[in-house]
Amino acid sequence: MTPMNVRHSLALCAALAVMLAAPVVRAQPRIPADPSVALPADMQRDIATIPDEGTPRPARHFPVSNEYRHDLLFPHLRGLGGAYVGVGSDQNYTMAAIAGSELLLLCDYDPQIPLVHRMYRALVSVSETPDALIAHFGPEAQAESERIIATELADDPRKDEVVQYYRRQRHWFDRYLRRMARARHEGVPVAWIGDAQLYERIRALHRARRIQTFNGDVTAERTLRTIGDVARRIGTTVRVLYFSNAEQFFPYSASFIRNMENVPTDERSIVVRTVNHRRLVKPGPRDWHYVVQEMPDFLVRLRTGAYRHSFQLVADILAAGPPTMGADGLS
Repeated sequence: MTPMNVRHSLALCAALAVMLAAPVVRAQPRIPADPSVALPADMQRDIATIPDEGTPRPARHFPVSNEYRHDLLFPHLRGLGGAYVGVGSDQNYTMAAIAGSELLLLCDYDPQIPLVHRMYRALVSVSETPDALIAHFGPEAQAESERIIATELADDPRKDEVVQYYRRQRHWFDRYLRRMARARHEGVPVAWIGDAQLYERIRALHRARRIQTFNGDVTAERTLRTIGDVARRIGTTVRVLYFSNAEQFFPYSASFIRNMENVPTDERSIVVRTVNHRRLVKPGPRDWHYVVQEMPDFLVRLRTGAYRHSFQLVADILAAGPPTMGADGLS
């Protein structure tokens, strides 16, 4: 799959939209533009009110991503700014860094994922380069890295859990980060850990405590619903919503639709997800089809009942057929 396929997905979603006006929310930005500047105290207090859902531990865990071509999404993400809401692990860092996101509010069903982001926060904060971070996961660095985590998270009630998590999973992160640091497509890094500029933005956001993570169910009424409330109160617009492939596991319930409506978005906001279907072209045999959808279009489809499950999006992509080439590269 090429970036052309992603643009085709975006064009398809817009072309098939039900022609109804979807209201958008315009928030006046109050977040300091410099990602290294800590949020004002009132914003920090607001974010601290976001609750965890308290979901049970799932049968499978994904502390590292199995999606390897987020670079396909870069043309649609670049320069969006605003806030970023997503599920999963460090793949969010790649997309948020490209988007120039000013705040990350991450919400995952797996209660272990917040431990992953706390671990990254501690180790990224003290690591000036990607190589320095990767070195913290080597066997010879284990004792020192555990000490750093305990020190950096001294005020975090889950500090000891994070240290134990690092101890159990260190070797997986060591292997994964080394792989992603080497990953290139046509000579260009595809992940935050392989690009010094992307890494520096994520490091600045972590050091400024602008990456916050929660255990939540996107179909339930606590975590994601409150994220929408808080984002509106602090005056930020959510420009990127990333679901990975989570949508394939649930129908679009009334609660999920309410959550989507409650997120403050605008006409530039997009939904990003990955889809695995045998008839969709993918960039590699073990990878995914990467899909971009405009948020106003998604809201229209949810409100009208045109989409009751994410599989209906797959059906539309298949019905549209492959993209055709025009003078501008796509028609």
